[in-house]
Amino acid sequence: MKKVVSLVLVCALTLGLTACSGGKSPAPSSSGDTAAQTQASADKSQDGAAAAPANTDEPIVIGFLGWSSGPDSLYGLVPQYLLTDYFKEVNLNGGWLGREIDFRTYDVSGLGGDFSEAVNATNKLIQAGVDVIIGPSNSTQSTAVAEICNREGVLHIPSGSSAIVTVDEKGETRPWTFRAGPENSDFLINIANYTYHELNNPKVAVLYETTQIDCVNMRDTYVDTLEGLGGTFVGEATYQIDDQEFRAQLRNLAEKDPDYIFMPAMGYKEIGYVANQLKELGYADEIKLMTISTADNADLLTLAGPALEGCIFNTTADMSSDRFTEITKQYYENHGASGMSLHVDGLVSFNEAKLVEYAINTAGSTDPEAMRKALEEADYIDLITCPVQGYDEHHNLVGFEYNVVTVQNGEFVSLGAYATPVK
Repeated sequence: MKKVVSLVLVCALTLGLTACSGGKSPAPSSSGDTAAQTQASADKSQDGAAAAPANTDEPIVIGFLGWSSGPDSLYGLVPQYLLTDYFKEVNLNGGWLGREIDFRTYDVSGLGGDFSEAVNATNKLIQAGVDVIIGPSNSTQSTAVAEICNREGVLHIPSGSSAIVTVDEKGETRPWTFRAGPENSDFLINIANYTYHELNNPKVAVLYETTQIDCVNMRDTYVDTLEGLGGTFVGEATYQIDDQEFRAQLRNLAEKDPDYIFMPAMGYKEIGYVANQLKELGYADEIKLMTISTADNADLLTLAGPALEGCIFNTTADMSSDRFTEITKQYYENHGASGMSLHVDGLVSFNEAKLVEYAINTAGSTDPEAMRKALEEADYIDLITCPVQGYDEHHNLVGFEYNVVTVQNGEFVSLGAYATPVK
């Protein structure tokens, strides 16, 4: 499967090459859902005048690539809503450097593993003279976009979490791509250590999707870390993107007698389907789910709350903390009618705006080299999710915080922060 993923990625990159401060975070202001929904469906064909040179009064052009249609549209639309509101408020307050923000959104949904829309949108934005491209959150798409941006010298800030997003196949850091969220291995190493040290080395099986590179990488990092600690890994099963039926895999895994099934899923719905089917099969009392921040979504509780009892996951933010009170309040005031819950992955994507803001204001211009230098030399940036201490040599954020959460009586309950033990 890794070979299949790599082959698909090579095809996408070839297409791209041939096609032409810690307190509370600032809350976004209001903007209508109707306009954002219209953008999500229409912006694939959006073009415009070229962006201005580095020092000018012309608008700063920022392009956003999001998974904004189909069954998983919440992963693109929620951050799009947040970003649209935020840039509207920035413009009402005079913009950055006295220049307004021209925010252009593209739906790059890669249903069935297709991510050609991300490549096409990137080429359109670059041809239009974009200053910065933010997104997407999917690592395979982010990697394809990174290849093009680094060839063209365009600043790129995605939240895709696979190592290859910021480091190429030769192990060299991509100079123009800076990650906006945690790198996969960091939070997988964190939850593997929590499994071994805090849960007293339980027996663990893994259920993972083989279609997306993120899921494969997360499975590998978790299992390698757990086994390296001396943990007990008892077996695994796989599924494909868009699967909804998991009973056969769960029966096979139950025969291994695990205490937990670890599921590094890219969408919350499959976590809910698995939880419900685990309960229907009569295994839920003995086997608990363990997963990642994808589960940090109130819609998951609606889908499978009672079946999730005892589920554990680590996430990049405690959504119940005071830090997110205003953001949460304004999000639901402005976008509650969308039916899409505010989720932590949306907040991680929102970090992209704060990184662009830091780069431009610190550089004093939109000169690409100056913006890149500002990010590489940063030692403190207050993001939406948490403060960080800048970037390491591979353009991964330093100092990201992790919070461990469980489900009790159909509600998310924080178990507190957990730091990976230092050897």
